Amino acid sequence: MTAMKLRKYTTVTLRPTAPFNFDGTFHKPSHFEDGCSLWRHGSYWRAIRLGNRIFGIRIDDRGKLVRPKLNVTIFSNRKVSDKDADTIKKELIWRFGLDENLTEFDKLMKSDKRFYPVFKRWRGMRNADSEDLYGLLMISIVLQNATIKRTVQMMNALLEEYGTRVEFDNKAVWLIWLPKDMTDVSEEELRSLKVGYRAKFIKRLSQDFAEGKVDEYRLRGMDKESVKKELMKLYGVGPETARVLLSEIYHHHNTFEHIAPWQQKIYSMLFYNKKFVSAEKIKKDINRQYGEYAMLAVHYMMEDIFWRRKNEHIEWLEKEIRL
Repeated sequence: MTAMKLRKYTTVTLRPTAPFNFDGTFHKPSHFEDGCSLWRHGSYWRAIRLGNRIFGIRIDDRGKLVRPKLNVTIFSNRKVSDKDADTIKKELIWRFGLDENLTEFDKLMKSDKRFYPVFKRWRGMRNADSEDLYGLLMISIVLQNATIKRTVQMMNALLEEYGTRVEFDNKAVWLIWLPKDMTDVSEEELRSLKVGYRAKFIKRLSQDFAEGKVDEYRLRGMDKESVKKELMKLYGVGPETARVLLSEIYHHHNTFEHIAPWQQKIYSMLFYNKKFVSAEKIKKDINRQYGEYAMLAVHYMMEDIFWRRKNEHIEWLEKEIRL
């Protein structure tokens, strides 16, 4: 583990496309808490790495649903140049989908009488992930075949051993290690952190990224099928991981093509109020109703139930997520 304190800062403004839901975009209760970001109503903190530099980011909501405005405070260990600020603004716009046009999805949600109350509650929410491609792949690895409790244990162990603890604005968050940081780490060392077979995946993927075999930014300008083809070349990336990457990293919403068994049980309850509905029926129904925005519609429903879970006990959900 390394530690870094950031004190110098500058403030810039971002204006997302309307409508925009701040809390729904920057806090995802369905994601496990990995310590890489902090949220409270109207404010969000995380660290990002651009090139060899690390920045602390605080984002504050200063607008309204139909007239959004974000104040972004950038912390660094030296002066933040105009070029740095501009690069960070562009990166935040991409990662959080701040320039997405959701007009067509708005029309779809209004035509859905059954679930419109849910969609209206989160209107303007983006399906986004604050990690870069490598970071989300590392998270995906520790999520494989594990309960949330087990995933948290593995991620904490990895971050404490190889991550960077970034302190700024009287807060502290973790930043995932660089691919090259794994070059001299053996599988045995990783296994000693009790990550099991995942050690091999971490090593192989880190090697590919360190050798420049993956260009996250080039993929941003490609169509869904081309991006999927490139992602599936990565070691250990199957249909479910590719779906997550396509929707959360690359903002393709027409990716409702694969349903994991645990998701099938949750979707059955959310959309049909039944314990079990076949995966094929769920995919067919959702894609037919929401088309190009099928994955976004599912995201709204999933986040809604996990937001509810923050304030109420939902017995059937607790059985599935097994915290």
